[in-house]
Amino acid sequence: MENKNEEKKPKENKNPLEGKNPLEDLLKKINDIFGGKIYIPIAIGAVVLILVVVAILGLVSGGSDTSSETVTPGMLTAAIVVGEDRYCYHNDEGLLVGIEPELAQQYADVQGLTLKVIEAETQAEAVALLDTKAADVALGRLTSQLGLAGYNISEDYGHSGLFMVSVLHDYTDSLNLMTGYSVGVMNTVNAVAGGLPNYDYVSVKDYDNAVTLGEDIRDRNVSLGVVNERDAISLVKSFPNALQVQEISDGPSEYYVAVLPHGKAAAVTLMNGVINSAGSIGE
Repeated sequence: MENKNEEKKPKENKNPLEGKNPLEDLLKKINDIFGGKIYIPIAIGAVVLILVVVAILGLVSGGSDTSSETVTPGMLTAAIVVGEDRYCYHNDEGLLVGIEPELAQQYADVQGLTLKVIEAETQAEAVALLDTKAADVALGRLTSQLGLAGYNISEDYGHSGLFMVSVLHDYTDSLNLMTGYSVGVMNTVNAVAGGLPNYDYVSVKDYDNAVTLGEDIRDRNVSLGVVNERDAISLVKSFPNALQVQEISDGPSEYYVAVLPHGKAAAVTLMNGVINSAGSIGE
């Protein structure tokens, strides 16, 4: 599904890297909404240096790197996974906003391109849009643990811990005392969930649908669920009188990256410059 307000044209006669950093302003606003801790060291000079490096890479490669080519000439098409957290959410006007759409906007701006956003329902769908050459870059809390071999991936632009979902008033935040219990794990986090203490001593049931997991926790078919922040927020909204969530106290973190097709090494370098101008986004 394409965002109705998908095409955002860069402001005329204005260098997006000069003056006030729009991503910094957005992160501060989103931080106020969601209450997370966001660290934003400004490094605009680094982006300028990255642009020089990209130009040199293009000369050295003799044009073999296809980074400057986009699916649609003059336009950057970004596939972004729909979600209702600070990384990507719909505002009151129904527009897709948040950290990931703004990263995509800045990535388009530094190349002098118009941004087009395609909303993807799942992470797999976003990556598939790269495979079919329908998108130039995919964002949506994609992690290096999702099996992204064969793609070019950026540095991480943010990270989050894993979350425990339980019935209301059950404040379990660790698997340490759950030996032998049945625990539902979303397939979006099972690659990192294995690092949880005592994970090998619980009975794991895999899920590919958060609502189904929520229903099973509510009905006590499984004792707990392990999910990422996006699914945690979704489950609390879907089951407000039945479920609660809290961050796992001793768990590993997910690290989120932008994904580009193979052969886009210089484009990844440019994306890294945009990410570094905003700094790392922590929970």
